[in-house]
Amino acid sequence: MDEFLRRWRRDDAAALAEIYARADADLLSNIPDDPSLTGAQEWLEGTRTAEAGGSTVALAIVAGDHTPVGNVMATAIDGKHSTAWISYWLAPDARGQGLAAAGLRSLVDHLHDELGIYRLELGYRVNNPASAAVAESAGFIVEGRQRERLLYDGARYDTEESARLAGDPRPQGHRLPLVTF
Repeated sequence: MDEFLRRWRRDDAAALAEIYARADADLLSNIPDDPSLTGAQEWLEGTRTAEAGGSTVALAIVAGDHTPVGNVMATAIDGKHSTAWISYWLAPDARGQGLAAAGLRSLVDHLHDELGIYRLELGYRVNNPASAAVAESAGFIVEGRQRERLLYDGARYDTEESARLAGDPRPQGHRLPLVTF
């Protein structure tokens, strides 16, 4: 098994800090303000706490040497309305291999089938076609545009908001196994 998904572990902090250290402009918008080892440890602890509380599912995308190279995540899980907010990212050197798309399809299946979450939502900058392609490959449908929604380095960006419902047709494509160990 070359690539798979698994829960983040405390001992992933150094690998996460290394990813942060190599972050490009696209990844910088998805990582904590503190990209140090301490910041990585704090993110991992915060994520573990949120998972224990039922509001988050965070899965490391693991490749090759069993080191994390990315993340697929559901946050703001709302049991009353059966919704969640989805995000994903990859280290720059792991892009272009279909890992984000395969990981997202797997996360979506897990959220719909195992956790019973009905509606999944996400957003991406309209000037980020790679992120749009990942969302589309996992069956997300664009529902609208939010003008000047995000602010990065003094520039405002429009976003497209997309959703996927449990009853929507399942997209074809490779999925990464979710491994528990």
